[in-house]
Amino acid sequence: MSGSPSANVHSVNAIKDVRSALIRFQERATNAMGDLRQKIDRTVSWLELDRPNYWREQERRAFDLLASTRVALDTCRLRTVAGRRSDCIEEKQAFAKAKLRMEYVREKQELVRKWLVQSGKEANEYRARTSNFQRTLETDLPLMIAQLGRMIDAIEGYSDQVPTMTTTINTRGESVVIETEPTIPIVSPAPDQDQRELVSPDSVNRHSAGTHD
Repeated sequence: MSGSPSANVHSVNAIKDVRSALIRFQERATNAMGDLRQKIDRTVSWLELDRPNYWREQERRAFDLLASTRVALDTCRLRTVAGRRSDCIEEKQAFAKAKLRMEYVREKQELVRKWLVQSGKEANEYRARTSNFQRTLETDLPLMIAQLGRMIDAIEGYSDQVPTMTTTINTRGESVVIETEPTIPIVSPAPDQDQRELVSPDSVNRHSAGTHD
C-alpha cells in the first residue's frame, strides 16, 4: 500500500502563528519598500523638474540684474560733475555683485545636471539590488501564506472528522484515561489534491509483513 508521509501535529496554532508572522512581515516590508521608492522618485523628480525650472528663473533674473547694473555703470561713466567724471563706486560694486550672482546661478545649474545623472544611476542600482527581494514580497510570500492557509484548513478539517482516541488503563485499582492524538498526514497544499491517506504504524507493519510473504 502506498501513502503520503505522516506527522504528529500537536498544535495547529504553531502553523497559524508562522502564517500570521509572515503576513505581518509582508505588510511591513511592502510599506517600507514603498516608502523608499516614493522618496527616490520624489528626489529624482525634484532634480529633473523642480530645480531646473527654479534655476532657469534665477538665471533670467540674474541676467536682468546684470544688464541693468551694466547700463547704470555705463551711464555713470558718461556723467560728469564740475567738469570731472564720477568714480561710480556704487555702480561698479552693484555690477560686480550681479556678475557674481550670474556665476553662482550657472554653477548651481551645472550641479543640478550632475546630480540628476548621479541620482538616476543610484536609483537604477537600487532597483537592481532590491529586485529579488521585491519579487519575494510580491510573489513568493503570498504563495507561502496561501499554502500555509490550505495546510491549516486541511489539518483542521481532518481533526474535525477523526475523534480523539482514548484508552483506559487500570493501574493498581485506579483507572487512568489516556487521550491519544490521531496521526495527521502531511498534506500537500496543492489545491487540486483530492485524496489524502493516513498512514499509521500498524498499517506500515502489515504492509511490510505482506511484502515479505
